[in-house]
Amino acid sequence: MAPMELSATWYDAIAVRSSQRRYPATPLADDVVAHLRAFCAAVQPSPNARLVVVDSEVDRLFTGVLGSYGAVSGAPLAVVFVGRVGAEAEVGYLGEAFVLEATALGLGTCWIAGSFDKERAGGLVEPAPGERVMALTPVGNSLKRLPAGERLMRRVIGASSRLPLEKIAPGIDGAPPGAAGSPGAPAWPSWARAAVEAARLAPSGVNRQPWRFRYEDGALVLTRAAKLYWTALLDFGIAELHVELGAAHRGVRGTWEPLGEPDVARFVPE
Repeated sequence: MAPMELSATWYDAIAVRSSQRRYPATPLADDVVAHLRAFCAAVQPSPNARLVVVDSEVDRLFTGVLGSYGAVSGAPLAVVFVGRVGAEAEVGYLGEAFVLEATALGLGTCWIAGSFDKERAGGLVEPAPGERVMALTPVGNSLKRLPAGERLMRRVIGASSRLPLEKIAPGIDGAPPGAAGSPGAPAWPSWARAAVEAARLAPSGVNRQPWRFRYEDGALVLTRAAKLYWTALLDFGIAELHVELGAAHRGVRGTWEPLGEPDVARFVPE
């Protein structure tokens, strides 16, 4: 995957992004729609993943989590995340770039990987052989206050909760790796800490946060949690973009090197 040009606005968008399933009736401004279409056409760090803007039958794309409960409604646009089988992480990375771009514009989005009509979505984007629709997001103007049903759903799935930093990255604060009183590992460099803090706020399937990190030989290693949800491969790609944004916020750019299981990849500073 080729290095992506990171927008300075995406890092700030990490802290304010939240999932939104209901949208007001106000249409998106023409210049905003044009910007989103241009973004989807231009950004493509991988030949294995692409973004497709859909402006028809949008509400019919989405199904409820439990019947109609949790269904998306009112969104004027959807963006479909399409990729080749085996390139889930690349799709997650590219899809999250769009989500953060939309968030920076003040728009609402919501990662949807399961509760959508896959046949209908496929008919709208016409996947090439070897491709499939992996996820999509509604896009619309943000609501100042979410409806009561959506607020309840967010509480049920713990949408705002996050694991402690030390759980995601053991030793990040220089905590002793062994018995009490044993020498502690040195604190991680500021760029690595910022990278993990950004990844901690990344969206994931049912907010399972399937990523773990360790700092090793000057690089940040992304590895798997003990238990994975089925969206984990997409989620790893989302986390990779957040890592890059957190590190870049501290002035560090780098590249990802794929690793074998149980690890995923290693971020190596330039």
